[in-house]
Amino acid sequence: MKELKNLKKRKDGYYAKTFSFEGKRYTVYAKTRKALEKKYIEKIDQLEQEVGYEVIDDDLSEIYTRCKRGKDGRYQRTFTYNKRRYYVRATSLSELNKKFKEKKEEIIFKKKNIENPKIGDFFEKWQDNRSGYVKEATLRSQRCHFNTISDVKIDGKKFKDYRLSEIRADDIREIQKALLKRKNSTRTINDKIFFLSHIFHDAIREQYITYNPCCAVRPLKNTEIAARETIHRALTTEETRRFFDKAQNSTYFNVYKFAILTGMRIGEIGALKFCDIYNNEIHIERTLTRATNGSYFVGTETKTFHGRRVIPLNDAIKEVLYSQREKNKAFNNVDDDRVFKAPRGGLLMATPIDREISKICEETGIEHFGTHAFRDTFATRAIESGVEPRTLQELLGHADYAITMNLYVHVTNPTLQSAMNRINIGF
Repeated sequence: MKELKNLKKRKDGYYAKTFSFEGKRYTVYAKTRKALEKKYIEKIDQLEQEVGYEVIDDDLSEIYTRCKRGKDGRYQRTFTYNKRRYYVRATSLSELNKKFKEKKEEIIFKKKNIENPKIGDFFEKWQDNRSGYVKEATLRSQRCHFNTISDVKIDGKKFKDYRLSEIRADDIREIQKALLKRKNSTRTINDKIFFLSHIFHDAIREQYITYNPCCAVRPLKNTEIAARETIHRALTTEETRRFFDKAQNSTYFNVYKFAILTGMRIGEIGALKFCDIYNNEIHIERTLTRATNGSYFVGTETKTFHGRRVIPLNDAIKEVLYSQREKNKAFNNVDDDRVFKAPRGGLLMATPIDREISKICEETGIEHFGTHAFRDTFATRAIESGVEPRTLQELLGHADYAITMNLYVHVTNPTLQSAMNRINIGF
């Protein structure tokens, strides 16, 4: 057994040996070299018990009694980590030291990745685990959210490269600030932080972490115009008349009429088939869905559970359906039972329809609106016509009564005036 190297004798006559482990320096003292060697090994044994694997440094291979040499002349070290034994073999002690350190680092790295993965790695696993029981459109939307957040740098390091346990509430606030600088709306930022909170919540459920850093972060105050004033805008009766007078020659004229007569979502209209119309009713069974790669297809279910519903036909709706059936005869694909198609026979998409609506709005001087406004207009006219709110909720396919009344129903000034005229106080 060789003696320890790099020993220093202090002024007080004691020998000292200093070594590093896991980024921390340790020093042992003794009056003699032999006593120092004994204390040194005792300290190593103590560290081994604390961390769960054997410790080695440049001197330890020269004095460590558990380092054996086999019949083939190679040196061998064994150590235990998490109740599993590992073996390292080499032709020389210096090579054995090197291999031992590499093996130790490899095991620790794997342990960190398993017990405390990077956020980017956890997100990929999280997505894979949810695939199959979460809609593809939802998975794609969540990936878009993550992609806009993952590259945000916090203290010079990308968010996705941090480990789950490293993120604190202040880091989430840094993400809020970064997204504001990118001109994201406050509503969009709040949605993204809520999505992050979902990830951390699931990480807690799987016992990776014990604390959700998003819980301590307050949502940003919304500064944008309310949705009911923009995308959820109902047309006035005058706007409706002017729009449909101008839109008669539009490729999408039947789509406009069908949307405002039924209150159906554009995705539901695009996925509607003639076989869904029977017993004098429209049976809404599916909607257009977006895959994780961004492409669209006719899905097998509705947007929500309550979206599966029945809408009775009236004469105006029947007239539109008859007109559209005649129009579809121009398409050669007789096997395609879809009611409404794109001009060239493809899927009916909202974007080109919105472009056509914008052109008509410019020509008529009507305030701009999108396809969803037809749904809001249907809801508003229904309430004005005396339809019970609970019935309207069923027709729109809403799970929440409040959404129907607060977001979709718009009370116009003439309706308010009529209501005031009907009030009799009794004087």
